[in-house]
Amino acid sequence: MGSPAVLPSLWPAFALCLSMAVANGLGRFAYALLLPAMREDLQWTYAQAGWLNTANALGYVLGAGTAYALLHRVSARRLFQAGLGLCVFTLAVTGASGALSWLSTQRVLNGVGAAWVSACGSTLVLLHYRHAPNRRGAATGLFFGGAGIGIIAAGLAVAPLLAIHGAATWPTAWLVLGAVGLLASIWPMTLAGRIQESTAVTEAHDPAPLPLRHLGACLAAYFCWAGGYIIYLTFIFAWLRDHGLSWQQGIAVWTVLGIAILCSGMLWRRALGAWPGAHVLSACCAVSLLGTLAPLLGGTTGLFVSAAVFGSSVFIAAAAIAVLVRQNLPAARIGRAMALFNLAFAAGQAIGPVAAGAVADRTGLDGALWLSAALHVAAVALPWAARAPRGAG
Repeated sequence: MGSPAVLPSLWPAFALCLSMAVANGLGRFAYALLLPAMREDLQWTYAQAGWLNTANALGYVLGAGTAYALLHRVSARRLFQAGLGLCVFTLAVTGASGALSWLSTQRVLNGVGAAWVSACGSTLVLLHYRHAPNRRGAATGLFFGGAGIGIIAAGLAVAPLLAIHGAATWPTAWLVLGAVGLLASIWPMTLAGRIQESTAVTEAHDPAPLPLRHLGACLAAYFCWAGGYIIYLTFIFAWLRDHGLSWQQGIAVWTVLGIAILCSGMLWRRALGAWPGAHVLSACCAVSLLGTLAPLLGGTTGLFVSAAVFGSSVFIAAAAIAVLVRQNLPAARIGRAMALFNLAFAAGQAIGPVAAGAVADRTGLDGALWLSAALHVAAVALPWAARAPRGAG
């Protein structure tokens, strides 16, 4: 056993965080940049354009559910590699056809892969740093903050291409995203393959039920947070356009959001390393609530503040869940627990935009953001009802 004074490197966590750049930054959020061009070139309605976001969310639900089932029999590292490969492949081939059926299929499959990457990648981080509690919080925050790298990369790669060459180049934009994703996936794929197979496999064979009587409040909070955060990210740029901001200003807000997400792990590293996971979950949801309220209370002048505050906390919720699971469950049950929380997240993410869209049709986009804020309030309050399971480490 090494000296306790020697802390393990965070480079493995950074390597794994690149998988979140692919799965979330490129796979989930980059579509917001391509949507206007695709809608113009394919002559879609807003309902058709919005459906692709719904298809991706439904794929995430399917991926979360299958991950929960598959981790009884498949190691986390194998499912992680399969999910990351699926994300890269679907990004590259999405633009091969403009048929809605083809595009929908690729978005569903991309969502499946993203769910596998999120659940299994966070498990690999926790297993890799299982003997280094002083590093675990920073490593977990860094992993989930990787989405910011993908957001920034998507903005730099896609926005200039579409602005210079026009809406008809959206198929090329998808191919570019696939190429960026392929480059970003090499290191995490390689690292995952080196994680001890015995460690990754043992977590798939503990059939004991999870202690939902104790952790169910955080499960409900995570569901509410998922609905609230995706409403913000779905409608904030439509809100921006409604208030007359240019596409250049929109990309600037997008970049601020990505940088804030990337830096969020370092900002929260002490809390992730020292606080109970339930308390971190409540605190970060409170901060992202402030980011959600900023444009409502401050108008367009609050957009950059909103992006910075929201981005600095939004993916810390996922890191807090990983910390919560590691604090309350043995290593043999981490994978299944992360998959279950991922399923709650997926359900909230799928339902949130639909509910917010119905509200926006009646009250305008401000109503959608107020719904996001209400869900954030629930996510702030619920974790305080959670209790540690008996015998938790």
